Amino acid sequence: MIEEITTVLIGMTPLVGIRAAIPVAILNFGMSTPYAYFLSVLGEFIPVFFILAFLGAVSKWLSFKFSFMRRFFDFLFQKTRRDYNGRVHKYGLFALFLYTGIPLPFSGAWTASLVVFLFGLPYWKSVGVIFCGILLAGVNVLIIMEMGIAIEKYQGPLALVGLIALASLVYFLYYRRNNKKYE
Repeated sequence: MIEEITTVLIGMTPLVGIRAAIPVAILNFGMSTPYAYFLSVLGEFIPVFFILAFLGAVSKWLSFKFSFMRRFFDFLFQKTRRDYNGRVHKYGLFALFLYTGIPLPFSGAWTASLVVFLFGLPYWKSVGVIFCGILLAGVNVLIIMEMGIAIEKYQGPLALVGLIALASLVYFLYYRRNNKKYE
């Protein structure tokens, strides 16, 4: 029972979430793949309701009680909507789905819930889209994990480290190239 609770709690964490919960459940706790997937998806999905239900009320209360928080939220809403409003309206909920479904740091249910809050997207549609994105992220994590296990098993740990280093280099160069446009 401790392993199940730990898996759900790891899934609930903001930065790692399902990206860590599935490998820990399968590799460390020896859970079956479907059971680990279910618990990890559950853990990733639980915070969505709390974030979407309470973030608006908490931000209003903080803005009412503290003037610096009101300035902060005004700045946050104005800047975010000014910079990204066109993209959000152009791609809409499909972008939210992809953003949640790609298992990268800072792209998960927590951040997607913040996007829903910041842009005032429809609640129930957004919850459904985030859930589908979490399902996709879980499948992606399983595929990546199985590929890593296969490479390590058949090619050795050094090949796996080399592949990870190569993927990191390609991502860094791609990220650097795309961010030069905004400098």
